[in-house]
Amino acid sequence: MNCRNCSYLISESSDYCQSCGAKVIRERITFKGLKSDFFSNVLGLDNLFIRTLIGIVTSPQKVISEYISGTRKKYMNPFAFLVIGTAVATFTFNFFSEKYIELMLSAQNEAMYETIFSITQPELDKESAAYQEQFLQYKQEQHEINKGTQNFMLKYFNFIAFLMIPFYALLSFLVFGKKKYNYGEHLVINSYLLGLALFSGTLFFLLGLITSPYIYMVSSLVVIFYYSYTYKKLGDYSIGQIFLKFLKFIAVLVLLSITFGVLIIIITIAFIFLFKLFQ
Repeated sequence: MNCRNCSYLISESSDYCQSCGAKVIRERITFKGLKSDFFSNVLGLDNLFIRTLIGIVTSPQKVISEYISGTRKKYMNPFAFLVIGTAVATFTFNFFSEKYIELMLSAQNEAMYETIFSITQPELDKESAAYQEQFLQYKQEQHEINKGTQNFMLKYFNFIAFLMIPFYALLSFLVFGKKKYNYGEHLVINSYLLGLALFSGTLFFLLGLITSPYIYMVSSLVVIFYYSYTYKKLGDYSIGQIFLKFLKFIAVLVLLSITFGVLIIIITIAFIFLFKLFQ
């Protein structure tokens, strides 16, 4: 008979296709079978996504090394993993962005009021009181600006991070070199790690909604730790070496950012000059 997935010729007694690895299904669909498939394939550890996520959390170097070396059926494709992470993070951040921003700005305003009114009222004269009133008005204007900025960052940051994967891979390639991993393999590594970073950020974002909005900042430390830990394991670096690599990463990031910034300015000026020239 032929495999129903890839049409490869297999024997009647085969349980799996020798070509694509698909399981040979002989039974009809039943409710019991659907329930079993749900708990084993959707919620179970044999699910590619669940297995990949757990592997990336507990042993990222193992998942990445095996995938790069050719174990492709065992783990989810890194770019698919990243897409799911981006989708989950973007949906969550968009859905709860207004609540998070209000909590964040409320916390900032509370700290501001505590600072301003730390001086007791008898010590205030009319001039300082007027100054504080003007300052509060200024802070209210800044409040609206910050609200718009944070709203934009929450809604689009994850999508922008997804589009920046080639840039992150270039940074890793320049910092860690091509001796062990080429640029394409650095793309794989960064896709897995950014996917995890997005899930981590989503978790800390939700925790921030029920505790303190500042706890979301912890996700940045988690990302730095996991990137450093994973590349340390992949490259068999010492703690001192990975620290130096981290400093090199910061230096290269700053240099590339300045370079791209200068290029954008030059291109913008050239565009304006050409536009005026042909106007």
